[in-house]
Amino acid sequence: MAFNYNIEEVPPADLPCVEHDIRRAKKFLQKHSPESGDSLYDHLTDVLNKILAERPKNAVDIFEQYSRQLKEERFRSRKDHLRDLYVPPAQYEDAKKLIELFRQPVQTSENGEEDPAGDDEEDETKRRKPNMLDLLYYFEQTGVGLPRAEMVILNLSIRKLMADNPIENVRFWGKILGRPKNYWVVEADLQEEEINRRIEATEAAEQTMREIEVSETVNENQDDAEKEAANAVFATEVESNDPAVEEKHLVLNFPPLPKGHWKPPPEIPSERIGTGVNKKTYFVSTSPGLDDWVELPTVTAQQIIAARLMVRCFTGNLETPIYTFPAFPGTEKNYLRAQIARITAATSISPIGWYNFGGDEEEEIGEEEEGLGGNISENPHYDPLPLKDLIDPSMSNWCHHRQHILKQGRTTWWNPNAPEEDEEEFAEEEDNEDDEGAPEAQQKEVGPPLLTPLSEDASLDAIPAWTVRQSSLVQPDFAVAIVRSNLWPGAFAFATGKRFANLYIGWGHKFTVYNYTPPSMPLVQDQYKIGPEVMEVQDPTFEMEEEWRIAHLPAPELPPMGEEEELLGEASPDEDEEDEDED
Repeated sequence: MAFNYNIEEVPPADLPCVEHDIRRAKKFLQKHSPESGDSLYDHLTDVLNKILAERPKNAVDIFEQYSRQLKEERFRSRKDHLRDLYVPPAQYEDAKKLIELFRQPVQTSENGEEDPAGDDEEDETKRRKPNMLDLLYYFEQTGVGLPRAEMVILNLSIRKLMADNPIENVRFWGKILGRPKNYWVVEADLQEEEINRRIEATEAAEQTMREIEVSETVNENQDDAEKEAANAVFATEVESNDPAVEEKHLVLNFPPLPKGHWKPPPEIPSERIGTGVNKKTYFVSTSPGLDDWVELPTVTAQQIIAARLMVRCFTGNLETPIYTFPAFPGTEKNYLRAQIARITAATSISPIGWYNFGGDEEEEIGEEEEGLGGNISENPHYDPLPLKDLIDPSMSNWCHHRQHILKQGRTTWWNPNAPEEDEEEFAEEEDNEDDEGAPEAQQKEVGPPLLTPLSEDASLDAIPAWTVRQSSLVQPDFAVAIVRSNLWPGAFAFATGKRFANLYIGWGHKFTVYNYTPPSMPLVQDQYKIGPEVMEVQDPTFEMEEEWRIAHLPAPELPPMGEEEELLGEASPDEDEEDEDED
């Protein structure tokens, strides 16, 4: 009987077994270290997983770094009981602020219901919201502009600014560079109700200041009267010739103190809010979307006059003090506001015909200026000029639509010799007074009228005030006319069809042909009147003193009249003898 058994063939002892060797090698690698408790197998697995996850370029060269980094991460001191704290990056907080800009604010109607549409059409026409992307599209063609990401954030930030403040007709004015931070500037008009409220508050504050000044004057007069009474009592006591009183009151005679005859010039009043250089309101921010918008204060005439005499870089901190000569009355926010007023008045230009004089009240954007042409308003029937006229080098097709700032730091002239009165009353009587022409009155200064062509602007040492060109020579059909200011580097304007805009991106400094030279210090004033009592003279020499002594000797005494005749008689015989001898 035969039996069949399936017996596996056993390999000979001299042949290697791969699976057996792998199992043995794996067990060896999985041995745990008695010091750290880790195994080489687990460590290599973690290193390979980290390399495969990050996929570095040179894995072979940084293999040891990965191995050491994993070992350091596993190591934990027994005394270290603190947990790892997650520190978010700095961009995380900025992103949280920027997310709020992308959320559309929900506006409510009068009944308290949600009104996603917002204001009515009439309110929307008054509260013009700028479209920064559209502005960027045209300025990019001329080689001027800002990064698109910044313009998107700026557009959303301006809309939030309009929702939080009573402003309208908002316009992106430009960007003023500084070290270490820059200023983003937005121009706007205050609503009429807000202007009236601020004017009333200003008048109330001025009235309070007048009352305080009057009370201080009364107190000073009372103090002077008390001093005079005390002096009168003292004089009566001294005149009594009482020795006890003389010992009590020691009288000292001092020379009179010098009196100053210089009188400061009258302070030029500032223009009221909503008029002149304070017609517009400006908001600035160092980082739109992250930092809040700050409203700049109104500018005064003294600040504009001082700003014309100095050159200073901005720091990005509105409260930075300014130490210059002549002294500037304010901090960096006041200097920034003064420079914005100067740049706006000099570089706000538009094509001829875009604005005209007169028009309806709803379309008016300017105020009435006596002697300067009246009101200006947008021309609804404006016919766009062709490109060849806009790029004419004579600049006769562009004009100024902002008022000129006079040397007084105002847009309207103020008569320093006139009595104090309200500006409105003075403006009405100003022309009549000038016609009469007082001999001592200052000559009235009048700036160029509104809508004056740029061809009449003065050049600076053979440098034209403006430069104009077209954006593209290859595609003239789609080209844009770009105008650049040479007096204020960084001021640009474009025009194409029925679109135009002004923009400033610069350091806020006016161009000068030569290097800036600070004004010299004034001469030191004389403390006393110049005279022999206070003048320094050279000491006289011995010869000079002897000559002066001889010259001031007393004259010899003359004898009486009788003795003089006897002396003359006695001398006569001698004289006869002398005459005979001579014969």
